[in-house]
Amino acid sequence: MNEFEIIEKYFAPLSRDGLRDDTAVLKIPPGFDLIVTSDTLNEGVHFPLGEAPEFIAHKALRVNLSDLAAAGARPLSYQLNLAFVQKPDCGWLEKFTGVLAADQALFDIYCSGGDTTSIKGGFSVSITALGLVPSGQALGRGGAKAGDAVVLSGPVGDALIGLEALRGNIITPHADFFALAYRKPLPRLALAEGLRRYAHAAVDISDGLIADLGHVCRASAVTAEIELAKIPFSAQASLLLESGAVSVEALLTGGDDYQLALAVPPENIGFLDFEHYVIGRFVSGSPKVEVLDAGGEVLSFKKGGWQHF
Repeated sequence: MNEFEIIEKYFAPLSRDGLRDDTAVLKIPPGFDLIVTSDTLNEGVHFPLGEAPEFIAHKALRVNLSDLAAAGARPLSYQLNLAFVQKPDCGWLEKFTGVLAADQALFDIYCSGGDTTSIKGGFSVSITALGLVPSGQALGRGGAKAGDAVVLSGPVGDALIGLEALRGNIITPHADFFALAYRKPLPRLALAEGLRRYAHAAVDISDGLIADLGHVCRASAVTAEIELAKIPFSAQASLLLESGAVSVEALLTGGDDYQLALAVPPENIGFLDFEHYVIGRFVSGSPKVEVLDAGGEVLSFKKGGWQHF
């Protein structure tokens, strides 16, 4: 099949209009704002060489949905751009688009367009996701206030362990558990309404808890003080911490966790109707993140989180 036959057979069914045009016409309901986010995943950087198409599809879409969740938005549609090293075979395309179709149904989103092309290098997939939020209610990084609690939506570090397990750097009987956390993140879209009602700011911690919480601090001009003893880790990760197979610094800075870090007024904590962990507070001060040990001493880390350059 040529490029256009591939699009017609495998990608047009993911859309609502058959991808007949080079542009998409999207209707934004009255009273809503449009939220836009983009992420590019490259072979050898964001997923291993030879990764299964199912896991590439899961991750490519879900990392974008995580950004929509942090804004308090519900999904609308997405643009899909693929750069192939060589023409993909039918089996690869069926698995890739099959997973996208399943995730579209799960998260109520559809493909509104995109592009397929060739590349001299590794395979690359880029998605731009669009979401809707009631006008004026989108969450960002700049709303945290001194006195707000630092709240996490779930445990951190499992994805970093998953990546290291896939690389063969960590040996654990729970390798499949960790690998799934890395390969198939769960965007916290179900939290969106609660975030809009009760949080001042939110960010997904895909680049690492310290780095992304630091973005909130800089945007809000506050200091985040978090207590190491209150940071949640899965039972499986805790075992590796206890054995010394992995460090606290690695789990807090490794990235690829798609939990949300929130700034929530203390009086609103009791209204949060989802799993959450209060791990510290925002205070007045220069924009920074301080991790305190059991004695109240500030821990020092070599890096804050993932950076490409």
